Amino acid sequence: SPFAIPGVRREVDPHLDPLLTFDRFIEGDCNRLARSAAWAIAQQPGETAFNPFLIYGGVGLGKTHLIQAIGNYARTHGHARTVRYTSSEQFTSEFVRAIRNNAAGAFAELYQSVDVLIVDDVQFFGGKEKTQEQFFHIFNELHLQRKQIVLSSDRPLKDIEGLEERLVSRFQWGLVADVQAPELETRIAILRRRAEDDGTKVSD
Repeated sequence: SPFAIPGVRREVDPHLDPLLTFDRFIEGDCNRLARSAAWAIAQQPGETAFNPFLIYGGVGLGKTHLIQAIGNYARTHGHARTVRYTSSEQFTSEFVRAIRNNAAGAFAELYQSVDVLIVDDVQFFGGKEKTQEQFFHIFNELHLQRKQIVLSSDRPLKDIEGLEERLVSRFQWGLVADVQAPELETRIAILRRRAEDDGTKVSD
């Protein structure tokens, strides 16, 4: 377990996909604000007004790609020493396991030690009271230390049932940006990039 021994700092596994980078992200009108904010954050994590940064939108619109691109760029260019990407479901599973192993303190210590915390699909925190309480304290500590917090959701915060008001309030402290379905030209660009990646020849 990465948090088995309280008080002992361990190397943090970033859990990032190295292929999810800004270079491979197709920008369009549908995602320009979110992409611009993500780029600024990646260069100066914790130092912009975009902290926390929450991006929301439907499935398959590039949210995970964009938030992981922040972590990959920040690590590669030395702007962050430790990055941790996780989904809200994985965070909850780790927290439950930590409680079972009497390691809740070490769990919190691990997450409070990172320079950039990226949490995907925060809508799944809804209704999980103990997990929300733990994340609330981790969030507060990281924000106090001017560490970067990046979040994604598949819906606006007001539409997440069971999400505590204190978390909703904090998630709105920085920047909330949405991504829309791509327009035709962006869809074509995405398909061309994917075809190139797969080595597939596709006619215009």
